[in-house]
Amino acid sequence: MKFYFSSSSGVSVYQGGTVTTAILDDHGLKRVDTNSTFNKVIFWNFFFLRGLQYFIFGLFAQLQAFFLADELQEFVGKEKTKLDKMAERLNIATRYVQLLTGIIVGLILGYLLFALLPFHLTLSILPAASRYGQGAFIGLIRMVTIFLLFLLLRFLPIMQGLYRFNGATNQVVNSKENAAKISKESHHFALNYLNYLVFALMLGSFVVSLVAISGKFYFIYNMLILLGVAGISYEILWLISRAPQRWIRDFVILTSFLVSMKPGTTQDETIRVLLIEDSFEKDFTRLQEDRVPMSAIVGEMQTKLMQADRYAQSDVDWIIATVLGKNRAEIKLVRSVSKKEARDILRAGARRAKGEPLSSIFGFVEFYGLRFDVNKKVLSPRMETEILVEETLKLAKNFENPHICDLCTGSGAIAISIVKNLEKCKVCGIDISKPALQVAESNAKKLDAKVDFHEGDLLKGLKKGKKFDIIVSNPPYIKRKTIEQLSVEVKKYDPLIALDGGEDGLDFYKEIVTDAPLHLNKGGYLAFELGKGQAAAVKTMMKEKGFIDIKVIKDYNTIERVIYGRIS
Repeated sequence: MKFYFSSSSGVSVYQGGTVTTAILDDHGLKRVDTNSTFNKVIFWNFFFLRGLQYFIFGLFAQLQAFFLADELQEFVGKEKTKLDKMAERLNIATRYVQLLTGIIVGLILGYLLFALLPFHLTLSILPAASRYGQGAFIGLIRMVTIFLLFLLLRFLPIMQGLYRFNGATNQVVNSKENAAKISKESHHFALNYLNYLVFALMLGSFVVSLVAISGKFYFIYNMLILLGVAGISYEILWLISRAPQRWIRDFVILTSFLVSMKPGTTQDETIRVLLIEDSFEKDFTRLQEDRVPMSAIVGEMQTKLMQADRYAQSDVDWIIATVLGKNRAEIKLVRSVSKKEARDILRAGARRAKGEPLSSIFGFVEFYGLRFDVNKKVLSPRMETEILVEETLKLAKNFENPHICDLCTGSGAIAISIVKNLEKCKVCGIDISKPALQVAESNAKKLDAKVDFHEGDLLKGLKKGKKFDIIVSNPPYIKRKTIEQLSVEVKKYDPLIALDGGEDGLDFYKEIVTDAPLHLNKGGYLAFELGKGQAAAVKTMMKEKGFIDIKVIKDYNTIERVIYGRIS
């Protein structure tokens, strides 16, 4: 089971015997660390005892969260304050000076606000009331005092940092650590430790005041009552958090709003960094100062891509793997990168967030296990086009030494992939664009693929006797009027000539289906990639021109994506 605790600069998560911390340092950078801890929850499944444990465990964990955040700040060399200099003179850590100062101030304020003030107010307002009447009134005063005290703390900048990080941890718990849902979830959670602490203190102060035990050992008795109330408070909040009615669950806001604020981008990124770091195998070696944690890189990219509504974990992995020159399996073992590598990764991520496709960012794309150079002169081959290549390779098995023609070849991805996966074949690629053919020829040379590329308008420039066993094509198939509605990565970075399929998107299919029978050998095949919703129309065309055994293949999203048929 995981427990989250916040500080003014970051968040810690406890699981088993380890605590992982992520903070935002004074320079605006994310820092991470993993430590072992003696502080463990043992009897978590026992009614009442779990609340008692949570109260005690949480006090230590909350202090440790502050200390760990402070240690990481010191590790990266934060600017020294007057308090830091005083701590140096006393030869003790700054955090202990802060703790001691907090205890002294807390004791003084506690005595004034929770002992003298309630007692004297009650005597002046209800001098003749019964013992329990006065106790209840003192309890109400103390509850209101706690409420007002925490309300006042909301306005202190240092506490706002704590409360925003606390809200971020609530979003994580409510989203069940789903990265895509985190920022959309509520920043209130009943069993959040700070909320639980406020609730238990308010309820405990009332019960202690109502019972009003006096005598030699009254302090010990009152502490035992407070611990008992702490155990009961947890069970109350547990029931509230699981109530089927929304209005009951929202009841927690009465205290949660005192210690939780809506997180900003900074807190959102830091909490993502924590989740990513916590998912790694535990490593207690402290990160070198000149290295950047991989979790910080991934967390920042996730946040920016989600804000731009372009998040895909595969894109994040691909960017990191490409910059580092590793495959996607290898990057899972990388815990940190150099500052230059971090800059390069984040720059690529920022370009992706603006809508630029990965193929344009890096100038190449992986297709059918091969790397193809691409630019704005050619259509970047998509994953679904691999299905067309796969089906063409299957059809090629029907011929001893197939002669294949790739129309609208573009980058040459289809033609080259076929050549690289067939032992015996002859392949040509035709395109009307000279710049596209230059890219295709360059790719063929780099990949050592023998393909004959020709400039031409589909099948028009071919001699009448020129015939093939298979004609394959991924032609432009977007309806002209819908091009402006396409995503930025398509309409801005792919050439218009490779998109525009005419008014109905079928212009190229009509022309190719009409001319293909003249250039197919007996029993030859014609295969196309299709746009969404075009299968029926293209199938009808092919039937009318004498194609038989027509089959339609669906892609990974169950869209009818490929069609092929044999000339009768």
